[in-house]
Amino acid sequence: MRTPLVVPVAIGAAAGAASTRLAVGDSDVFWHLVLGRQALGGLIAAPDVLSWTAAGHPGSSDQWLGQAVLALAYDGGGWRGIVALRAIGVALLVGLIVFGTLRELPTRPLGAVLAALPAIALSRFVWTERPELFGFICFAALIPLLRAARGGSDRALAALPIVIVGWANLHGSFALGVVLVILVAVEGAIAQPSRRRIYAVAAIGAILASLLTPATVGAWTAPGFHLLHPPREIQEWSVPDVTTLPGAIFAAALFATLLTAFFARRRAPHEAVVLAPVLFLALIATRQLPLFAIAAAPYLAAYGGDAGRELAALLRVRLPAPAAVDRRPGRRAQLATIGLAALVLAVAGATGTDAPDLAGYPAAALTRLRPGPGLLNQYDWGGYLIWSAPRTPVFVDGRLIPYLGSVLDDYRTVVGVHPGWREVIARRGIRQILVRPTDPVAVRARDLGWPIRASSDTFVLIDVP
Repeated sequence: MRTPLVVPVAIGAAAGAASTRLAVGDSDVFWHLVLGRQALGGLIAAPDVLSWTAAGHPGSSDQWLGQAVLALAYDGGGWRGIVALRAIGVALLVGLIVFGTLRELPTRPLGAVLAALPAIALSRFVWTERPELFGFICFAALIPLLRAARGGSDRALAALPIVIVGWANLHGSFALGVVLVILVAVEGAIAQPSRRRIYAVAAIGAILASLLTPATVGAWTAPGFHLLHPPREIQEWSVPDVTTLPGAIFAAALFATLLTAFFARRRAPHEAVVLAPVLFLALIATRQLPLFAIAAAPYLAAYGGDAGRELAALLRVRLPAPAAVDRRPGRRAQLATIGLAALVLAVAGATGTDAPDLAGYPAAALTRLRPGPGLLNQYDWGGYLIWSAPRTPVFVDGRLIPYLGSVLDDYRTVVGVHPGWREVIARRGIRQILVRPTDPVAVRARDLGWPIRASSDTFVLIDVP
């Protein structure tokens, strides 16, 4: 039974249109655009020239295609082009989430949408203008393909390496997809001996597809590092907290999944092959919480109703019979919905926000920056300075990996005024400091009478005597 497209397309388009009202606010978008332009010019994984503390550091190519797509959107439509691209990405992500649940309940769209709600809600936290969004789209496409493959579809198995090769060039999260393909292939080969050969081909194909990138085997470096050494100092890499909104939504999705597993009459132990590793990954960092909700959504759709009826029977609560749609929309209705969704996204993109929110950035300090090396900048402003002040290389920015170790240690020492902070300034040759007025180094510099070159409620630019 084919999955109707009206509901996922309509909900996806609504989400994408809503996202056009959000400002461009991700601090990493700026350096992604710069690297995207380098990629379009043929410079992929080029030695770093954007900072002075990690100059010459080998560049990473795990997001080159995603960065190039962002750069194309900007060069074609400015910031409105970025917003339009983000809207399309959000529409695809949400639409694929709903498609995954509706595939399990094609005649009960309301139940499918309810099962998708936790994943849709958590996906809001990755509606960003950076390649990470593309990685989540690939993950949302992979989940129904894995379920279809395990259900006997050879076409779905053949499509898995295709998804992986695109994903591996868009974002480093592709490693999760490869691992899941291998796990499903191994479990499927054990449970379905007659299909062992095609499972093996799919697994090997996924591994080989992950190597079809400019970095080949090196593409696995960044995913492996983030798994083993999550940068806890960055908020999105912090341990999940159920007292926050994303943590609470994740907890609700996990609770619903556990209830379903416990009460559903139909046991499906093979579901753990996907859900268990994704849950482990989600528990590592806040930014990965949506992964579990997306993976669990089809499972909730497939078995949640059964579990709900069993639980209601135990509590002696009578539930109304689930309503089914007797007639699914025809091809014309689905094509009309796709056309209307495209129109809605086009209008929303053309009338949405057309500029980034720069209120928190030190725009007024740009003309007072000294060219050349020597600036110590606030971490969150690094990408903005790379974009807006190319003559002044940064001390640190959101790329993170080039700065791990001595650079980040020295940054924290100076900004926090920890023992040895003045020695670091002298050793590094820091000439200017651009930080928030409330940062300890800004307070100490004022006490010491260091020259304030520019200041506002947002920033203070200090000349080091």
